[in-house]
Amino acid sequence: VPRGRRSAKIATRKGAQDAAKTKLYTKIGKMVADAVKQGGADPESNVKLAAIMKQAQSANVPKDIIKRNIEKGTSGKANYEQLVYEAYGAGGVGFVIECMTDNPVAAQRDVKQALKKGQGKWAESGSVAFNFAKKGIIRVPMDKVEEDQLFDVALEAGAEDVVEDEDMFKVITEIESFHAVQTALQDAEVPVVGDESGLEMIANTQIEV
Repeated sequence: VPRGRRSAKIATRKGAQDAAKTKLYTKIGKMVADAVKQGGADPESNVKLAAIMKQAQSANVPKDIIKRNIEKGTSGKANYEQLVYEAYGAGGVGFVIECMTDNPVAAQRDVKQALKKGQGKWAESGSVAFNFAKKGIIRVPMDKVEEDQLFDVALEAGAEDVVEDEDMFKVITEIESFHAVQTALQDAEVPVVGDESGLEMIANTQIEV
């Protein structure tokens, strides 16, 4: 491959990686500000903030971003709202859409446009969400850990379950124990994928479609 073309490919790949990092940092920053606004800046008493801080640490989010957004949440400057929408997709599959935004009108418009484009259907509040529960999800590459070790450490630390998901193990926890379980895994040198771990809505029952 000519040097110029190889350099261009490296630059393109780096640009995409940087864009993904920026998007992740912005998302976590908003989550931090919102959690502080709702429950205070002390992770010891604010379980939601503790879980987000652990996610930020695993994803190597710069400390100045965390500090800045804690200050936003404390000062009342954080105008972000956590919005939850419900919808149906192909085959009548229900799903929950979570948004963090400072412009609820624009967010709802964008979600509706995306649903229309994907042949989805807007659902009434409560018609889908009861099928889901918010949990802590910690992802670990299957080829980087012994299954028995992962199960032993995760369950002893308080995890609910460990399931396979393509090339990853998913460690499932209650929100309150997410921080403790992730810390236990990292202390045991289990390779957690920080930027793919966090709090998620998961279906109570899963079916193939």
